[in-house]
Amino acid sequence: MKRAIFKLLLTSILVSQSPVLFAQLAHRVGSQHRHWVETDSETLWRGRYSNCDYGYYVLLSAGTVGHETHSPSPNHGFLVSLPDTGKISYTSDGDPRFIWVDASYNSSDDKSLAGNANRSLAFAYDEIGKAKSAPRSSKPSTTELAGLPAIHSGVEYLSTNGSVLVETIVALRSGIIYTIGLRTLQKNQVFDEQQFLQVANEFRLLKLPKGECSNGR
Repeated sequence: MKRAIFKLLLTSILVSQSPVLFAQLAHRVGSQHRHWVETDSETLWRGRYSNCDYGYYVLLSAGTVGHETHSPSPNHGFLVSLPDTGKISYTSDGDPRFIWVDASYNSSDDKSLAGNANRSLAFAYDEIGKAKSAPRSSKPSTTELAGLPAIHSGVEYLSTNGSVLVETIVALRSGIIYTIGLRTLQKNQVFDEQQFLQVANEFRLLKLPKGECSNGR
């Protein structure tokens, strides 16, 4: 009882003496709320997507929803629907436009960044629709992803929906391949690339776990 009264008194003092400090404390407490909810078919993330297994998180802008597999499926990353980044109905890589974020261990013999960047782009191309023409690749460029050396590359091909563009930013750390990708149509390229780069800019690294960890779901 005395402890409860003391806490109320301390809170009263904080509010009267430093409203800014109190607001900061309240924000910290509020920011610890759960960022995900499970539907019947998938997991939806708002505000922040976290993945302690692969040592990264992504800050999601207001209104943006990340779509991830439903537990107990493996947790590698998420999708963001385009053009409606706040879409809450089911989203998959069968959709015509989306952003994806993925982390997976490098199981190939090629440990080079360039080799894995090429494979990530080829995998995206193979998995997303069947081309009606031979793909045309753009010249890869060097960039950074959360301070890691990265390669930004792209490919364009013709599908039944029109000219499709696929872009990826790929980085490596401790045997983990981090990929941020975009699939869009040429006519939607300007808007969708802005969303793609925004997600890439909000990518952050965490310390890699030494054992099991909890992603909060």
